[in-house]
Amino acid sequence: MPSGSPTADESVRQYLDETTAATVTVASEGLIFARERTDLAVNARDYISLTAIEVNRSGKRACFWYGYFWTTIDQHGGDPIVSGDDRIVLIADGRPILLRRSGASPRQLGIAAPPTSAPVRTAIAIMFPVDPEILSYVSEAGDLEVQIERTGLTEQFTLWRDARRELRQFVVQLDLQSR
Repeated sequence: MPSGSPTADESVRQYLDETTAATVTVASEGLIFARERTDLAVNARDYISLTAIEVNRSGKRACFWYGYFWTTIDQHGGDPIVSGDDRIVLIADGRPILLRRSGASPRQLGIAAPPTSAPVRTAIAIMFPVDPEILSYVSEAGDLEVQIERTGLTEQFTLWRDARRELRQFVVQLDLQSR
C-alpha cells in the first residue's frame, strides 16, 4: 500500500502515484460488509470492503469505491463470492445504489498500485465509480447493507465494520480541496 501524508486526524491520507502522476486521496478506513456462512463452517464469512478514494489527474478528479471481495472460506474451485454478471447494490437507508464496475483498469484510471492492502491473499480487487454526493449520502446514512443479486437469488451483506466517520472526513476533505 502506498504511503502518504495523513490529515491532522488521520482519517484521510493523500499520496502521489509515482507511476501515473495522479494524486490519490484515500479514506483511512473502509466499510466492511459480511455475510455469515455458517452452512459451511463456524465463523465463516464472505466479505465486501469498500473504501472511498479520489484520483486527481492534472485537475481531472474522479471518485471511486475501491475495495475487495474476500472470504474466510477455502474456495478450492467453489462458487466465487461474485461473478461478472452479478448486480452489486449498496443500500443506504433503503435507497438502492447500483455499483457498476468501471470498464477501465485501475492503472488506466490513475492507480498503478492498490491504495489499500488486500485483507487476504485471495481477495479480488474491485473499483466502482461513484459521485461525491453519493459518498456524502452514504456517510450520513443510518442503515447500510450490500446485496449481490444473481439469477433468482439475493445475498445480503450486513455492515460488519463501520467506517462512516472516516468516510465523512473524506467527504469534508474533498469539499476543501474543491474550493
